[in-house]
Amino acid sequence: MFQKLTLCVGLIFTSLAMVHCSTVPETKADRDALAASATAAIAKSKAKDPSLDKFFKDSYGYAIFPEVGNGGAGLAFSYGRGQVFQGGKASGYCDLSKGTIGATLGGQTFSELIFFKDKERYENFINGKFVFAANASAVAVAAGAASSASYKDGVAVFITNSSGLMFDASIGGQQFNYRPMTMD
Repeated sequence: MFQKLTLCVGLIFTSLAMVHCSTVPETKADRDALAASATAAIAKSKAKDPSLDKFFKDSYGYAIFPEVGNGGAGLAFSYGRGQVFQGGKASGYCDLSKGTIGATLGGQTFSELIFFKDKERYENFINGKFVFAANASAVAVAAGAASSASYKDGVAVFITNSSGLMFDASIGGQQFNYRPMTMD
């Protein structure tokens, strides 16, 4: 019963917060800024952990969220906008959202990288059929962490903590949207 209540409240909170959020940045300048942020986040992650390079080389595709904001008091909400890549080239825009209820206090920002091992997982993501299990978690990016990490159900997730006073590497319950790139 409590899990259903938590899920309902989280979904309502997420839906209300998403009213003003858009998957695709509105202006070309905003799209360019997101692309620059994605490139910088990738470079920062690779600098922290050079062993991440194997995931960039071996994955079918990946999504990068350069900055995800997470915070709350009791009710918490996370939102971030990013880019999706396939074959080393940007293929579209994405966003993630997550709403929770519970013992939460504080705020943080972080970057999130999601690698898709194969075409099936990548297409599940871009077609809106991608969901993390409730107990899913991510690997914190640190020197050498990726060398022992592996795909779980065809997906590998890494988080780089940017700033803030709370850190939770749980990713279960995140919802994603994808929009293909169009010519600017």
